[in-house]
Amino acid sequence: MDDVLKKQTQEVLTKAQNILIAVSTSSGFDGLASGLALYLSIQKLNKNLALIAKNPTVKDAQMLYGVNKIGTADGKKDLIISISKAVENVDKVTHFLDGDELKIVIHALQGSKGVEPQDIFFKKAASKPNTVIAIGYENFTQLKNDITQDHTIYSDDFIISVNFIETREKFAQINIHEHEAVCLSEVCANLIEDLAIPIDPDIAFNLYTGMSQATQMFSPNITKPSTLDAAQFVLEFGAGNARLA
Repeated sequence: MDDVLKKQTQEVLTKAQNILIAVSTSSGFDGLASGLALYLSIQKLNKNLALIAKNPTVKDAQMLYGVNKIGTADGKKDLIISISKAVENVDKVTHFLDGDELKIVIHALQGSKGVEPQDIFFKKAASKPNTVIAIGYENFTQLKNDITQDHTIYSDDFIISVNFIETREKFAQINIHEHEAVCLSEVCANLIEDLAIPIDPDIAFNLYTGMSQATQMFSPNITKPSTLDAAQFVLEFGAGNARLA
């Protein structure tokens, strides 16, 4: 990663509060290992995080740390207030503070009876992301199709695309595409090293296992010197000391 891209990515992650990590459903075990590793790493930065990915098989789940984080939101959640029949009953909504109490006023539309208590519904939802880390996506359509209803992508969201293949469509503001790498786990290991974000034996093990699977146990006809460098990095940070190892 060049210095300009490194600095830009560091600034974005520093400012981001609500981060969504999305793993392409077509990226397989390698993508899942990468996404879980990044999730566990960024979680240590005290960010509000959510992770979406294809549910792993039982076998895959037994080989990775953090699979219980898929589909959940870590950190704060927003309260969403829904009002049925709003078009025919609501004129406007205002709010004000009365001491330390927030009062929300739902003004009745002229000629209507206004909103009844039974028309009001409450639910908790993950905070709106302001940064999306898209792992293994080739275009925005794929990313949008994978996003669930609880994790909508908005036009002002900042997208970081992480991949190791050449993509025709540039849909992200930051593109971390290491075309000399052989897998996503190698790219994410380099990303963690370059950005100096937290890593522990569990994170290291996920990345090592992803690289191992993607290269068929580091087969010489698939593995590149850069892959071995990334593997050495995660071994130095305890991949072999993890409980699953």
